[in-house]
Amino acid sequence: MKRNVPFLNDIEAMADGRPTYAALILFGTHAAMGRHLARAEVVFEYRSSDASGPAQQRVEFRQGFFSFYDQLWDIINLRNDLQHFQTGLFIEDIPTFSERPVREAVLNAVSHRDYRHPGNIFVRQYPRRLVIESPGGFPPGINEHNILNRQAPRNRRVADIFSKCGLVERSG
Repeated sequence: MKRNVPFLNDIEAMADGRPTYAALILFGTHAAMGRHLARAEVVFEYRSSDASGPAQQRVEFRQGFFSFYDQLWDIINLRNDLQHFQTGLFIEDIPTFSERPVREAVLNAVSHRDYRHPGNIFVRQYPRRLVIESPGGFPPGINEHNILNRQAPRNRRVADIFSKCGLVERSG
């Protein structure tokens, strides 16, 4: 799902002659990310079991999110097995992972992570589950009891850009 981003002139990509973190997180090159925000890497791992040890596949993305957005889903979808679901006499094949909620979870990880903390965003795929880890805990004022009812975006520019692209809803 390639997106055209015609609003780029509307965002503040530079501040004091330097790229903003939002510009780097979303559009930065590998070299720029390495210089200015190396900890903004997204790492994909495929693991066939919970056993410790190296992953069967590992892909590291140290570049702007929009440059690997579709590639990440393509990698996940390579091992997206079909599950058989029976309704009456009919059997339907349903993918284990649906693209829309996976993309939403990854977008949340990128827009809500705490970029002051070291570490990477990890997307770990197993045969029947997907685990996404993003550095930093809940933002101030947010907890497991009120997370569905309160907003406290950590990276407002990133969230605004995702919203302008039509990738996320700002409410709900």
